Amino acid sequence: MDTLPKLPIRLLRWFCKVEYLEEIEGDLVELYELRAATSVKKARRRLFWDVICSFRPTNIKSFPLTNPVMNTLYNYTKVYFRRFRKDLAHYAVNTLGLALGFVVLFFILLYVSDEQNLDAHHSKSSRIYRVLEKRTSDEGQVQHFSSTANPLGPALKAEFPEVEEAARMIYLGSGALKYGENQFSDRNYAFAEKSIFQILDFNVVAGDPLQSFGGEVAIALNQSTARKLFGDQDPVGKLVDMPGKLSDVEVIAVYEDLPYTSTYQFNTIYIFRFEKFPQNFSGWFASWDSRGMTTWVLMKENTRPADVLAKKAPFMEKYFAEDVRGYHDFYFQSITDMHLGSSHLDHYGTEPLPTIAYGDRSFVSIILLIGVFVMVIAGLNYINLSSVQSLKRSLEAGIRKVNGANATQLKVQLFYESFITLLIAYGISLALVVALHPFFLELAQKSIPVADAFRMEILGYHAVIFVAIWVISAIIPALYYASANRSLVLVKNVFVGKGEVLRRSFVVVQYGISICLIVGSIVLYRQLEFVQSKDLGFSRDQLLTLDINSGAARAKATQIIAALKSSANVVNASTSSRVPGEWKYIPSAGLSVDRTHEPVMATHYAADQNWLDTYGMTLSKGRNFSGSDAADTLKVLLNEKAVEMLGLENPVGQTLWVSEDTVSKMTVIGVVKNFHFESLHKPLGPVVITSCNNPVLGIDYFTVKYSQNTAEVIAHMEEVQKQFDPETPAEVNFLDERWERYYKADQARSSLILVATIISIIISTFGLFGLVNFTAERKTKEIGIRKVMGATVAEIMSIVLKDYLVLLLVALLLATPLAWWMLERWLADFAYRIDLSIFTFAFAFVAVLLVSFVTVFARVFRLARLNPVVSLRYE
Repeated sequence: MDTLPKLPIRLLRWFCKVEYLEEIEGDLVELYELRAATSVKKARRRLFWDVICSFRPTNIKSFPLTNPVMNTLYNYTKVYFRRFRKDLAHYAVNTLGLALGFVVLFFILLYVSDEQNLDAHHSKSSRIYRVLEKRTSDEGQVQHFSSTANPLGPALKAEFPEVEEAARMIYLGSGALKYGENQFSDRNYAFAEKSIFQILDFNVVAGDPLQSFGGEVAIALNQSTARKLFGDQDPVGKLVDMPGKLSDVEVIAVYEDLPYTSTYQFNTIYIFRFEKFPQNFSGWFASWDSRGMTTWVLMKENTRPADVLAKKAPFMEKYFAEDVRGYHDFYFQSITDMHLGSSHLDHYGTEPLPTIAYGDRSFVSIILLIGVFVMVIAGLNYINLSSVQSLKRSLEAGIRKVNGANATQLKVQLFYESFITLLIAYGISLALVVALHPFFLELAQKSIPVADAFRMEILGYHAVIFVAIWVISAIIPALYYASANRSLVLVKNVFVGKGEVLRRSFVVVQYGISICLIVGSIVLYRQLEFVQSKDLGFSRDQLLTLDINSGAARAKATQIIAALKSSANVVNASTSSRVPGEWKYIPSAGLSVDRTHEPVMATHYAADQNWLDTYGMTLSKGRNFSGSDAADTLKVLLNEKAVEMLGLENPVGQTLWVSEDTVSKMTVIGVVKNFHFESLHKPLGPVVITSCNNPVLGIDYFTVKYSQNTAEVIAHMEEVQKQFDPETPAEVNFLDERWERYYKADQARSSLILVATIISIIISTFGLFGLVNFTAERKTKEIGIRKVMGATVAEIMSIVLKDYLVLLLVALLLATPLAWWMLERWLADFAYRIDLSIFTFAFAFVAVLLVSFVTVFARVFRLARLNPVVSLRYE
C-alpha cells in the first residue's frame, strides 16, 4: 500500500533474523492493511508498536563487534561499569532518584490520559455530541442542563441536514430486574430510542437491538447482567419484569460490558417507542417547554456543530414560544469533552446516572503540573550530579586528549555514558510502574489496565522526556571538555568550580518546588479535615436509608415505620422525599409571601413528624409536625436561611405561597436551624419542609436511626421490605458513606499529591546528598588548612551549612507567592474553607530545612572530624 510507513519496516529489517523476516514482515503488513481500511492513522501507530513488540531475543540477529564504532562503544561500556562499581553511592543515588521521578510522571501521565480520553473509544467519537441547554431566568440567573426539551431530538434530525442521527434517552428513577424468582436492583439503566445503537458503540454479541419488536418496549442487556439474570441460558427472546414499572419485556439483544473508558456503563437499555409514552404523560412528553430527555446527535462527515448553531434562530422561532426561548437555548458538547467539561451542569433528575463521576479539568492540569515539577526535580538532580561527576574526570579526559582523542570522541563518550544511566533508570522505573500499579489504582480510584501505561501516545512522552534529560545532562560537561586545552585538563578536578551559579540555581528550583508541594499537601489535608468535621446541622452517624421504589410502599408508609421501629436496635424511623447528602435530584419550590413577588427558590423536602428527631435537627422557633394528616397537610417548616431571604421577622404563623407543579397557600409552623444538605463546595441555601402528605411532593425514603448490631438492623429492614413490598428488592444505604462521596474525588486527589510530595522530597534529598559529597571533596584541603589554623568543628560546619540556608531562603521567597496564588484558586471552589496561614509556609520551610541539614550534617561532620594530615594530603 502507498500509505505503508517505511521507517518501522526498515527498523524490522535491520534487527530481525533473515530466517524470520519474511514471515514476520508479511504478517505485519497484512495486519496494517486490515487496520488501514478503518483508520490509516491508527494503523500506522499500531504498526510501530507491533515492530517494537517484535524486538525479542529470539528475533534479533547477531551484530558483529569487529567494526571500530562497536569496539569503541564496547570499551565505553566497560569503562562506565568500572566507574559504576568504583563510585557506587553516586551512581545509585543518581539512578534511583531519576527512576522515582520517572515513576511519578509516568503514573500521572497515565491518570491524565485516562481522564482526557474517556468516551474516546467510540468509533464515531469525533461526530458524537450531547445536546445541552442553557436556562436564563428573568433575573439573569444562568443554569446549564443535559436534560433538554423532550421533542428536541427528532426535530434536530428533521430540520438540519447536518444531523445524521438523533436519539433520546431518559432515566426514570430506581429500578430492578426480575426473571422468575431471580430479582435484583438495577439503577444503571436508561430508556432510549433504538437509534442510540447507531450513535454509540455497543458490541452486540446476541440478537439485534435494531430489530422490530411487539409492544412499546424491549430490552438489551450487557453480558454481566444477562449472566446474573439467566445463568447459562440464552437470554434472547426471554421475558423479564421491571417491578413496579414494566412487565413481560422481551430481551432482544445482549452486548458486551461497556469498557472502563465509558462514562455511562449501562447494564440495561430499555428500547422504547417514545411516541407511545403513557397517556397521562403525553402532554409533558410533547411539550416544547418540558425538560426530561438527554438528547444525542451524530453529525454527518465533514460537518460541525457551528454549522447547525448558525441556523439556530429560525429553529427556535419555529418550535419555542417567545417567553420560553431563554429557558431552552441549546448547544452541543462533544462526547470526548463530556467527562471534563460537565462540572457546570445542574442536575435535573431524569439524566442517566454516570458510572464514572464527572472530572475536574483544572485538577487534571494541576496534577500534570505536579508531575512535571517532580520530574523537573529529578531531572535537575540528575543533570547536576552527572555534570559534577563528569567534570571531576578532567584528568581522564586530558590523558585521552594527549593520546589523540578529539573533542567529538569525548562528547560521544559523555553522551553514551549518560544514555546508559538513563536507560538503567528508565528500566527500573518501568519495573516499578508494573509493581506499583495496583497501589496506584487504589490511590487514584481508577480501573486502568497496566497495558495502558505502554500505549504509543504515552511512550511518545517517555521518549521526549528521556531525550531532553539525556541531551542536557551530557551537553554541559561536553562543552567544557571541548573548550579546554590539553595541558589544562591534565590538572585533576580543574573544572570542579565551573557552573557553580547554574548548580545553585538548580538547587533553588528544587527547594522551591518541594516547598510548594509540601504546602499544597498540608492545605489539602486541612481543608478536607475541615469539611469532614464541620458541624452539618444534623447527625449523619448510625443512619440507614431504605429506598421507596413502589406505590405499595408509599401507601403503607405508616405501617412500615411502625414495623421498622419494632426492632430493639432501632432508635427511631422516619420517612421523607429526600435525605441530606442526596445522591438523586433534589426538587426545589418557590416561596413567596405575596404571589405578585418573585419567589425565593428553596430546596424542598417532604417529611413526617419523626424526621427532625431521626436526623438530630433542632427547631429554633415554633413546633414540629403533629403527625395528623389533616392538621399537617398545609403546614411548612423553614430553615433560618429561608427566613432570612424572605425577610420574615416573625415567621411562625406566616402564610406563604409554595409553588412547584402547583401553587398552594401554606402556613409556617416552625423554623429549623440551618443544616447542610449538599457538599460544602456549595453555599448553604434556603430549605422548605412540607408534611409527607402534602399535595406537592411524595416520599421516597425511609430512614432508620440505630444504636448497635448493624447487620441485624439491615436484615430487619430487608425483612420489613419483603413483608410490605415483596415485588421490590430492598435498597439499603449508609448515609455517612453516601455523604462522603462528595469528597471522594478530593480525597483521591490529595492522596496523589501527598505521594508526589513525599517522593519529591526523597529525590531532593538524593540530589542534595550527591552535591554535598561534591562540596566536601572540593573543600577537603580547605577544611584541613582551617583545622590546622585552629578552626573548630562548629565553625567548619557553619561554612558549608550557611550556603544551603541562603539557597533555601531564596527558594522560600520565590515559592511562597506562587503557592499562595494556586491554593487560593483551589480553595475558592469551597463555600466553606480554611484560611491560608503563614505558619503553613513556615512549617514547609522548617521541614525542608531539617531534611537538608540532616543530609548535609551527616557528610560534613565526618569531614570536619577528619585528621588534618589526611585532608592536606588530598589531591
